[in-house]
Amino acid sequence: MKQRIKVIGITGGIASGKSTIAEMLKSSGADLIDADKICHELINTKDIALEITKRWGSHLLDNHGKIKRDVLAEIVFSDRKEVSALNRIVHPKAIKQIKSKIAELHAKTSTKAIVLDAALLVESNLIDICDIVLFVDTEKNRCKTRVLNSRNWPLDEIAKREKFQGLIPQKREISDVIINNNHSKEDTLNQVKDFWCQFITKK
Repeated sequence: MKQRIKVIGITGGIASGKSTIAEMLKSSGADLIDADKICHELINTKDIALEITKRWGSHLLDNHGKIKRDVLAEIVFSDRKEVSALNRIVHPKAIKQIKSKIAELHAKTSTKAIVLDAALLVESNLIDICDIVLFVDTEKNRCKTRVLNSRNWPLDEIAKREKFQGLIPQKREISDVIINNNHSKEDTLNQVKDFWCQFITKK
């Protein structure tokens, strides 16, 4: 009988390196589901784009009729009520797609493990469909440096967005495995390989 395929959820703070860990697991042989990518694609589907412009205005559309994500983010991340409204519009369809993708991968004989990279893994209750939850532990200053280097966000953007995410200590508490991402990339990769050997390839 085929061993149950494990769904690995990744959580942690903003810019903690969740996607880097997800890519490392993918290199080890896991199938990766990028929830943020799914949400970004859904925002420009006809139904959802219509709901977004109905609530926040057609000025959010660019010359090609696509939602300007940076402008939308500026609006919603200034008010908890607006974040909740956007989540209510996007999340049900995103969760449906994620569950459908997991079911597809479970049916494939080649699937070794499934990695779910979702910024709001805990907040959207996607944690309930995970067998193992990894917490990426990264010092605040390192996260800030990464944001400045890679995302071109203003200095206060992390603090603004973190207000709408669950508390980091709570996420750490409910996780099964901690990956320390405060040292070299090689050190992090070794921890990911150890995790893979212990939880995925063991008989």
